[in-house]
Order: sequence, then structure tokens, then C-alpha cells
Amino acid sequence: MFKTFKFRLFLSYLSLSAAVLASAFFLINDRVERVVLSSLKTKLADEASLISSRLTPADLSSPRLNDLARELGGRAGSRVTIIAAGGRVLADSELDAAGVEGMENHAERAEVEGALAGNVSYDLRSSATLGKVMLYAAYPVSASGGKVSAVARLSVPAVEIEAARSMMSQALLAALGIAFLLSLLLSLAVSAGFARPFNKIVYASKKFAAGEFSYRIQKDFHGEMGKLAETLNSMAASIEENIGRLELQSQQLSAAFTGTAEGVLMTGADSRITTLNPAMEKMFSLDSAALSRPLLEVIPSARLSEICARVVSEGAQLSGEMELTLPVQGLFSVNASPIFAGGRTSGCLLLVRDITAPRRLEAMRRDFVANVSHELKTPLTAIRGYVETLMGGALDNRADALEFLGVIHAHTLRLDNIVSDLLKLSSLEAPSAGLKKEPVPLKALADSLIAGLASVFSAGKAEVVNNIPAGLAAQADPEKLGQVFINLLDNAVKFSAGSPRVEIAAQELPGALKITVSDNGIGIPSEHLPRVFERFYRADKARSREMGGTGLGLSIVRHVVELHGGSVGADSAPGRGSSFWFTLPV
Repeated sequence: MFKTFKFRLFLSYLSLSAAVLASAFFLINDRVERVVLSSLKTKLADEASLISSRLTPADLSSPRLNDLARELGGRAGSRVTIIAAGGRVLADSELDAAGVEGMENHAERAEVEGALAGNVSYDLRSSATLGKVMLYAAYPVSASGGKVSAVARLSVPAVEIEAARSMMSQALLAALGIAFLLSLLLSLAVSAGFARPFNKIVYASKKFAAGEFSYRIQKDFHGEMGKLAETLNSMAASIEENIGRLELQSQQLSAAFTGTAEGVLMTGADSRITTLNPAMEKMFSLDSAALSRPLLEVIPSARLSEICARVVSEGAQLSGEMELTLPVQGLFSVNASPIFAGGRTSGCLLLVRDITAPRRLEAMRRDFVANVSHELKTPLTAIRGYVETLMGGALDNRADALEFLGVIHAHTLRLDNIVSDLLKLSSLEAPSAGLKKEPVPLKALADSLIAGLASVFSAGKAEVVNNIPAGLAAQADPEKLGQVFINLLDNAVKFSAGSPRVEIAAQELPGALKITVSDNGIGIPSEHLPRVFERFYRADKARSREMGGTGLGLSIVRHVVELHGGSVGADSAPGRGSSFWFTLPV
């Protein structure tokens, strides 16, 4: 409380008022003392004048002069002393005749000297006779011819002066006390009036310091404080607007920073990591522990660190592609830009994009185009050759013509199968590809498909055994799931030697069903297993074409299973048959 602006202002006003009133008291008190003294002198002079005019030459020589002095002193209320022109005391109202005789000569008393010179004289001193301070007033007593024949002197104790002065001082003190109380109240009112707008401004300043720039000072005062309040309100509105704009920009930058698919990494001039976005953390399996660590330590690539160092030292933008092996393996596109602060390069901004998948897809696209071209060109070349042969005269030989037309028909069917499988793959990869799921009894579905392919199995002398336990069902699209079974069964029969035996089995796993189609065929070398589900990939190209395969069957299987949320795989070894399996979530 004692440190508040209001209290200090009140104390200032109060101190000023006290100083003014104290000065006034001392000045007025001094003036009062002089006025009291002057008034008392005038009174004594008037009394002395009356006594002087009352005294006659006969009185001065009368033995009753002392009694007369006592009588006159009683009337005047003062001590009356009659002094001869030579300074001898003739009478004194406070002493008897013997006492008067014993008084010393007063010719050298200041007031007596003045009166003997014909003037009314005064003096304030201690009385040798009475032993106390007295105020003396001496008046000349004139004889005939105007000559001073004696001096009439009146005196009063100084305590009377002090009493009069004290009474006046008390009255003055009372008046000044009332004035001080009024000034106290006025100081309170004035300081409160000044402090109210100041306190409002201080309160608003605290709000602004706390970040509450929407607060506004209620301006119910004027003058400089009013202008200050208006300025602060304008400042707060401006800051609030700027903060809003900065927050919007910050949110936009944050959204771009966290939402971009590109990895963003910032380093300081010392190549230590300062910032990572979620994409960068995910891309390189990093976390907040990477912050403040050297870039080379987190991503051990000398080329990447060199790019950052060059950007910081040269202040230029650099870009390129690089293959990394740690902390992850892949091909990455890197764009490095300098970060400027205070007119100098303070760090490096890295924008990193994982182009491993796009490049792989690009390679797959090239392979796909090459494979499609090759797969289509082979039957088309054969068809063209046989057609040209027929046109060259073979048509006249019915037996040859029928043989050639049979070959043309076979290649046409192959082209139709390739196009059909390509269309199936395209529909499975389309964004609109959907599933019509329903509970599908797996054993019943397999039985119906085996029955439908009985002629194919008979032609290949294949034995197909369905060992799926009864009662197992999966939530799946029955048509697409049937295509998976058909492709796997067809693949098993085609690549089995002698008397093929194909077995279908299923087992329950935690959260999934695993269906396996096994054969006793020629098997697949281990180096080919990771790629058997790719388009047009054949472990045994010659046998695949001989059997009329399109090279797309297993790729269709993978797409259908993945569309259901499952996975595919194969286990095999040369000469020991193959097992193709897939899972379906339950």
C-alpha cells in the first residue's frame, strides 16, 4: 500500500500542505508576537501618557507620591514607577517607601534615557528589582516651559506578552489544524482522482504484458492520461491485429511444415539439427533425440553434410539426388537452402523427398511396358507369320490351312487372356475398386471351383484335394476370392510334372485365416520367390509360355488379397513343389 502511486501522490500533497501550513504558522506566529508586543506597548504608552498628564509638580514632591503611584498602578493594571529627571526613583507601585529608597539610579535605563530626551521609549529586559523579564514603557512628564521634570514608567511582566501570544498562537494552531485536515481530505480526493486513471493504465499494462491485447481501457478521464489511454488502446489493437496475422501465418506454416510429405530438416551454422518435421522423422526413423546433434551423426552421409556446409558457407541453394544406406536405405532427392538471420547465413534448410518408390515404380513401368510389348508381340508375330503364309498360297492346302488357322486361334486366345488379365489388374488398381463382402464358406467355395475346373484337372491328370476344415468362413468378396483360388489352382496344375497332386488347406491364426495351395511340382529357386507376384515375372519363362500363362495370374492374386487387407507369400525349393499362401483378416 505504501508503495502505491496513490499513496505517494497523497503523501506528496500532504507534505506540501504541511510545509506550507508550517511556514504560514511560523510567519504568522512571528507577526502575531510583534502585533501583541506592539499592542501592549501602545497600551502602556497610553496609560503612561495619562499618568504623565495626571502628575503635577506638587505631586512629584508630595510624600504621598508612592501611594499615588500604587493607586495609578492599580487602575492601569501595571507596575508604575515615577523617576526624577536625574534618574532617582521617586515612587514605585510595587514597593514601599523604604524599598524605593533602596532602588538604584535609573538614569542609564534605555527607556528612561529616551523619555528624558522627550520621547516615549520602550525596553524589554530582566528587572533587577523584581528578578523577572518586564516590558517597560517610559513617558516624559513635562513641567512648565516644556522641560522634562520626571518620567512616568509603566511595566508589565513578559509572561503577559507570552500569554497573549500563546492565546493567539493556539487560535492560529486551531485554524491551521482545521486547514490541515481540509488539505488532508483534499489531498486524498486529488490523489484518488489522479491515481484512478493511472491505476487503470497500470492494470491495462499488466493485461497487455500477460498477452491479453483484446482488453481496452475504459476512458472516462481526459487530459494527458486520457491521451495516454487512447494511445495504449490503439497500440493494443494494432498488436492484437498483428498477432492475429502472425498466428494465422504461423498456423499456415505449421500446417505446411507438419502436413507436407517432404521431409524438412533445419540445422544451425554449426551443422547441428535444430528442427525436424514429422515427415522427416518418419522417413529416417528419427525422434526428438536427434535435435542438437550433428547432422553427420544422425544421417551418416558425407555428401549430405558437405552440401549443408557449402550452403552455409556460400549462401547458395544446392540440390541433387543421393543414395543413402543409413539410417534407412533408399534414393532421396535433396534441396538445400540457406537460412538468413541478421544479414548472414545462420543455418541450412533441407527439403528431402524419398524417391525410392517413384523410381521403383518408374522402373516397374518400363519393365511393364517392355513385358507387355514382348508378350503381345510374340503372338502377334506368330499370327502375322501364319497369315502371310496363308496369303502366300498355303490357303489352297486345306490341311496346312487348318493347322495354321489353329495356331492363329491359339495365339488369339493368348492375346485375349493377356488383355483380359490386364483389364482385371486395372480394375483392381483403380481408386473406385471396391469389395462386396459377405460371409464366404471357404470349403464350399473351393469345392464349387474344383468342380467347375474338373475338365481342366482331368486333362492334366491332376488330383486336387480340399482339406479346408468345414465351418471356416471369411468376410470377403466371393467373386474376387474365387478368382484367387482359380489362379492358384491353375498355376499349381500347370507347373506340376507327371501326376500332379494339389492340396488346399486352411488354418486359423490370431486375427486372420491362412489359406495354402500346395503342389508337388518342379519348384521355384529361392532367388525368384520375392518376385513371383510381380507382373509378367516368370521363374521358368519357356514353360510358362508353353503352358499358355499370361504372367499376370499371381499379380492378380496379390492385388485381390491386399484389397481385402491380407498378405501373400510363397515357399518353394527346386524339385520339392511349391506352397502359395494368402491371409484374410477376420
